[in-house]
This record gives sequence, C-alpha cells and structure tokens, in this order.
Amino acid sequence: MRSLEWNQSHAAFVTEIDDEHQEIFKALSELREALDAGCPVEQLRQVSRHLAACTVAHFAHEERLMRAARYHARDWHKQQHDHVRTRLAQLAPRVEHGDAEAGTELAEYLTAWLHDHTRLTDRMLGAFLRNHRRGLCKLKFRAGTKPADACNWVRVSGERFDPAG
Repeated sequence: MRSLEWNQSHAAFVTEIDDEHQEIFKALSELREALDAGCPVEQLRQVSRHLAACTVAHFAHEERLMRAARYHARDWHKQQHDHVRTRLAQLAPRVEHGDAEAGTELAEYLTAWLHDHTRLTDRMLGAFLRNHRRGLCKLKFRAGTKPADACNWVRVSGERFDPAG
C-alpha cells in the first residue's frame, strides 16, 4: 500500500489548515497500520471513524474559511471535498461491517487524493487566505481620468490609505 507522510510539500502555510492536515495524515497512517496488522474489526471501525470524522470536520472548517474570505474558487474546491464525502459514504458502511478490503480501498483513495489536493488545491486556498489576512489592497482608478498620484487607494476592508506613506 502506498504510504503518505505529511511534510512541507503538503503545507498550505496556514497554521490551522496544516495542523488539521497533519491530524488527517496521522489518522490515515493509523488506518494503514491497522489494516497491515490485521487488527480486530472493532479497532478497524474506531480508526476509520476517527479518520472520517477528522476529514469531514476539516472540510467543514475549510469551507467556512472560504465563505468568510469570499474565495473565488470555493465551488471548485468544495466539489473536490464532495467527491471525498461521496467516497466515504460508499466505503464507511463496508468498513463498519468489517470489510478490510473497503478499508484498504479507502486508505489508497485518500492517500492519492490528499497527495494531490494538499499540493495544489489547498496551496491555492492557503495563498488566498494569507493574502486576505494581510489585507492586500485593491486598486481603484479609471485609466486616463486622473494622474496616478490622484487615485483612490482602498484596502480590502474599504478603508482608504496612501501607498507612499
């Protein structure tokens, strides 16, 4: 089974997101270990429940952050989360009934998905959130109507500022 360990290549560089990713990666590793060790069904259930709970809670948190920041790619990002939710809904009941093959399928699916999702989709979200939190400025002027020094400089919050001072 393909292994996945959290490292800087998976970082979104937003502390709460990275912390949650590390928790998901750890839970996924615990599922793989339980499957490899042929653990009893009850232990497999507990580990897979924990993984599902971490994942679903993380998705809800990211989606709240995206809504609050008015993230332009929110629908695309959420669509990716929805695919995982669908896969969890298909595999979790099988794992609950002791189907180790479903557990392996879940671990392999999440391993591949997280590898790609954290390195692209979550990195894009992280960059957007960092810029949003810094309050990057929006420039507002009409070309040709005023000299550059007469433009209105406005922060994301709507507050005016002077870029030179």
